[in-house]
Amino acid sequence: MDLRALVQDLARDILGDQKMSEEDFEKIYHMIEDKVDNEPPPRFAFIGETGVGKSSTLNALFNAGLEVSHIEACTQEATGIEVSFNQVEGVNGALVAYDMPGLGESRLKQKEHIALYEKVLKDVDVALWILDAQNRAIASVQQYLETELKAVNPRLLDRMVIALNKVDLVHSGGTAWIEIANLPSEEQEKNIEGRIRDVQRKVREVLPNWKGTIIGYSANRRYNLPQLFDAMMDAVPNKRRWVVASRKALADFLELVDPQLLPPEKRRERATHQQPQPSKMSDIVASMPPEEFAKFAGDKKAFLAWLKQQEI
Repeated sequence: MDLRALVQDLARDILGDQKMSEEDFEKIYHMIEDKVDNEPPPRFAFIGETGVGKSSTLNALFNAGLEVSHIEACTQEATGIEVSFNQVEGVNGALVAYDMPGLGESRLKQKEHIALYEKVLKDVDVALWILDAQNRAIASVQQYLETELKAVNPRLLDRMVIALNKVDLVHSGGTAWIEIANLPSEEQEKNIEGRIRDVQRKVREVLPNWKGTIIGYSANRRYNLPQLFDAMMDAVPNKRRWVVASRKALADFLELVDPQLLPPEKRRERATHQQPQPSKMSDIVASMPPEEFAKFAGDKKAFLAWLKQQEI
């Protein structure tokens, strides 16, 4: 984010034809910069059973396909239950991700679970509850919502987004996914919409006043990531939206689309990025066997012939 350019644009919009001295602009700019630098990073809670795709979702939303770099791994204890959280370095800055323990793991720890969720939900900007879109049995989820999360302050549930990952595997399965366009088949799309309506209906059976959105997406296919991010933004308190938005780095859906289906400018862009980079001469020499290096040392003509032979 180019903060200076953003502040300059805002100043032009607000002041119009009026002029601001350079000294006044710098003073205001540094005040804003200080506020941005000292704002705590966005905090997210990822809820869901093992294997639903919490890590791949984190990657797809904030790292644009790059490997997640854990710069700090911690464990927080809350009333007898441990929840791990990582400060993650996304491509656009740091963020904190809580990996929440599964609800309903133990009746004995029910009270502790409730206390933990209340504590974390108070602290995070948004909680993402991820379900496997293939799993039609969500009676257990209804039970968690009805018997456990209902005990949490209902206002905190406004920060929760329910998302169905792996929609590319919804009936009639992964083979129905149209690889060339990276889109669901017509039949699959109807089934995905049906799954979303079904989950929405069942969630509202137990939380009738819940106003959140249910999004179907695929982290691996990078499908519907903008819609998922928008739903998360809707759940973030207004004063923290700019912080969450500043870390947005969605994995590019179009990278998985056949180039022939892309607009010309996108095809050119991809071709440019896929051009092999010329090797550095230092790398070439470093990879050369010592006896070969000795053979070519001082014989420019022989060395150039060798390079040509290697197609370098």
